[in-house]
Amino acid sequence: MFFPPQPFSLAFLVLSLLFYGCGKQERTPDELIFSLSSDPISLDPIQSTDLSSRIALKYLYPNLFLLDDNGRILPALAKSFRVIGNSGDRNRILEIRLEVRKDSQGNPIDAGVVLSSLDRLRNSSGPKRSSYSFLKGGTAPDPMTIRLVFEGGLREALEKLSLPQASIYCGPPEKGCGSYALVEWKRNNFIRLRANENQSGAVSPFLLFRILPQATTGIFLYAKGQLDQMRLPNFLLRNKNVKEESVLVRKGGGVQYVAINAKQPCFDKNFRKALNYAVDKRKILNVLLEGKAEVAVGPFPQSVAEGFAEKGIVEPYPYDPNLATEFLKKSSCYPEILSKELDFRMRGDEENQANGAAIVRYLRDLGLKVRIHPMEKVSLYKENGEGRGDLTLLFWYADFPGAWNFVDPLFAGDRFGNAGNRSFYKSEAMESLLRRSRTTDSLDGRGLEKESLGILSEDAPWIFLWSPYELHLVAERLKSGSILPHSF
Repeated sequence: MFFPPQPFSLAFLVLSLLFYGCGKQERTPDELIFSLSSDPISLDPIQSTDLSSRIALKYLYPNLFLLDDNGRILPALAKSFRVIGNSGDRNRILEIRLEVRKDSQGNPIDAGVVLSSLDRLRNSSGPKRSSYSFLKGGTAPDPMTIRLVFEGGLREALEKLSLPQASIYCGPPEKGCGSYALVEWKRNNFIRLRANENQSGAVSPFLLFRILPQATTGIFLYAKGQLDQMRLPNFLLRNKNVKEESVLVRKGGGVQYVAINAKQPCFDKNFRKALNYAVDKRKILNVLLEGKAEVAVGPFPQSVAEGFAEKGIVEPYPYDPNLATEFLKKSSCYPEILSKELDFRMRGDEENQANGAAIVRYLRDLGLKVRIHPMEKVSLYKENGEGRGDLTLLFWYADFPGAWNFVDPLFAGDRFGNAGNRSFYKSEAMESLLRRSRTTDSLDGRGLEKESLGILSEDAPWIFLWSPYELHLVAERLKSGSILPHSF
């Protein structure tokens, strides 16, 4: 089977190992060591926008609520809650009773701390500040109770209070408001955390996150017993130090898709359905991705779709070249569309070019003229955000668990281009569904998620493709106890 060749610099590896040696921190028996591909942008919750920051913040600051692997809302620092007011009221009260917790210095994380943190979130400059305009203030009737004034739907409010930027800030990370406190952060080298003895839930007395931009460096350290877990790129599966039994697979983290530009009048529903039936997704993922992926069910990874639909649900557009031809002939611009050259864009790296070339081959078999147009990442996204290009191969990584992260903002009529909706798709049925989702008080979103799948399967705004598996190299000491410190 074929892995697209990946660029690798031996000199870079040697330099990274030299720098690792200069700042090396010998491990202790009570320390777990993990890798981050980049340094966190910030350890201040309201400045967090990147994956590395999100992972570190999970241990340093608590949230009122959490999202489980299926996107369901669970209480965390919040012990219980209730809403005061009617759903039609412009402003209502969210009353939250708090769990009894202390920071690493023994100070209580009480109502005053929580309100101060939320006021800071609302009033301080930050990339997500506008997302919390639904919070209108709050009071503390007693030390363990807060009453937040909010507007809009309860579900959206609780989800936003579950995100990293809404972590409860009670001081600098050295103070230890969460299950860990910061011991040392050596920029672009490592972050060391110490367990908060005043709280339970720590997976180890110490955690060390090594900053390792090169995965090959991580494999070297893993082989030397200096790393317990790392994200493993597909192209390193055949490395001699990687044993199959040490690779843990996580499904459902993101989807690859082709955005069909809805601004093009010839790209009607019949044309979009023709493109979907034309591509043999299973053959591509078996050959190019070596089976380390699952075919998407509409915009959802199959493992995510099974959370709100029946077990074993399959993709809406299995490979069928006869149906592809039938729908193409029904499209509004047939047969003129056969003489139009379509601009198929993708990132210029070898893996995306290989995937794109395979997809284009099937489109050409349908009788379409398609020009392959590899681009640098920044230019690709910029021009896509401006509505340029006919077909664009893209990837969506869901930052947070739950099926709805594959719907909003990807198909929202108020989030075109760089805001998330890169196909510029809009339908009244979907807009109505999004309004209900954003204003509902129901915490069970499965009905809305299933309805969204029906709408999107019929409209086919993308060529629905696949969801690559995430691979993690895990040390034996973690596998035996099923201790995994974070989800990526």
